[in-house]
Amino acid sequence: MSGFGERFQRMKTCEYWVIAYRKRSGEKSLLHHDGTAGFRLLSGRKYVTQADPFLYSHQGKTWLFYERQNLTDMKGTLWCRNLDDAPEKALPVLEEPFHLSYPQVFRYGRYTYLLPETRNAGEVRLYRCIRFPGEWERVEQVLDLAAVDTTLFPAPPQTAQTAAGLRGYYAFTYTQGRLEIYFCRVEDERFHIVKREKIYASAPSKTLRPGGAVIEEDGACYRPVQDCTDYYGQALFLNAIDRLDRQGFAEHTYRTIKPQQLEIPGVHPVGIHTYNRNGTYEVIDILHREISLPTIAKKIEWKCRGNHG
Repeated sequence: MSGFGERFQRMKTCEYWVIAYRKRSGEKSLLHHDGTAGFRLLSGRKYVTQADPFLYSHQGKTWLFYERQNLTDMKGTLWCRNLDDAPEKALPVLEEPFHLSYPQVFRYGRYTYLLPETRNAGEVRLYRCIRFPGEWERVEQVLDLAAVDTTLFPAPPQTAQTAAGLRGYYAFTYTQGRLEIYFCRVEDERFHIVKREKIYASAPSKTLRPGGAVIEEDGACYRPVQDCTDYYGQALFLNAIDRLDRQGFAEHTYRTIKPQQLEIPGVHPVGIHTYNRNGTYEVIDILHREISLPTIAKKIEWKCRGNHG
């Protein structure tokens, strides 16, 4: 291909993340089985990233929390949709002066909490819900680290060995190219960390970054992990956890999901980096490669917008 032909092809090409979800049928899920029949795309605009999907059940309904990012400024904001309402309507959740992503939502005590990625703030922040789903207040510094994709997982009571009135949580996080795991002692009535200790730190690795909440099934635990060996979102590992306690951690790859396996109409998949599920739904995000003539006009528009502002 000539130099002009290569440039023309690049101008026609744009990549951005999309989300797909489906209702679970029986025991079949991506944790154990190939096949993406039944997955449908979350509605959204072209050239706008929607990624890092997490599920949360509220008053009998399943809510999808996710990052939305315009390719012009690359600053993520958090949004949600009720998957049990048709058509699902996008609602704003949280915006900060810095980038937000990876919105893990969970219930603890009497409150609902949100743990997003806040690396650009130089810390891992926790938010508490004031009014569901779009009003939150900052309440806690989980870790004093510029880290990404921090994922909380409750320790079993027999493993936690916490003092009276406290519970144990593991915090998986990824900082400076390393997986680190912290054991946190948390108050019983509210999610307030009384004490934290680092129990594991890996060597630098591009295959350990968290890619979703830990899945518990039939007495086993599985950790979604991003494979970024050659590029961001190259594949997703589902790692079985062999050991997780305050003295050590070990896991092995149970299965690998590659973007080429994701056959969803209208999507040209070249990446995947998040997987989550609950009892009703499972969700993934996919790096979609758009190749079309309108992409040229969109890129010219972005360039002009950047030059003016």
